Amino acid sequence: MGEHGGIVSEFVKIGVLAKHFSVHGKAEREAYFASGENPNTWIANMSPDERAVDEAVVAALRACLKTLYDDRGMKHDRIGFKEVRYGKAEIELLKACFPNAVVVLLVRHPADVWKSETSYWSDDARRFGETWNARALEYASLCDPARGIHLVRYEDIAGREERTLRLLSELADVPVAALESVLGVNLNSTRAERSGKDIAVIAETCREGMRLFGYASDEINPLPRG
Repeated sequence: MGEHGGIVSEFVKIGVLAKHFSVHGKAEREAYFASGENPNTWIANMSPDERAVDEAVVAALRACLKTLYDDRGMKHDRIGFKEVRYGKAEIELLKACFPNAVVVLLVRHPADVWKSETSYWSDDARRFGETWNARALEYASLCDPARGIHLVRYEDIAGREERTLRLLSELADVPVAALESVLGVNLNSTRAERSGKDIAVIAETCREGMRLFGYASDEINPLPRG
């Protein structure tokens, strides 16, 4: 399957909103009752503790995704989707919903991503670079094959790096030859030239992540991937 519009991010936002009074109003509530004020004049709210909110968001997202995709299971061996721009919060929420799900995190040189971007970032190279760098660092911390969270570079896939293709073959239960047969197929490319100023901004804002993944000329000990 393709993308689903980034809806997991909306469930993350719901969790933050639902915790507003539970978290930010806790000190105020405790101070009010500790002062001996009449409890009948306290204006209550409908925010339970954080644990209950977390459980509710997990249950809601799980129900949403199962309703959207469960019927596909009768026609396919497995169900999956790709999405862009998800960060640690979204990945952890997905794993909380489906602990046995396999997650493949993909990174690509930020300059090449920027050249393929459309209008989402409104030509704001700095905001894009800061987000790319944050995601790169989050992905490095999330990578944990024991939890079913794997990390690969786009360049290793495109370059047909043997270890990377073997990993993807095992995860998808698809022969390496089948993966190689589609690697040369380009679909709806949006690649365009970008200004040298934009590329310089990206090199500045993405320096830490680029070094971590071996994209910078001064990189030291690129991050092991898997």
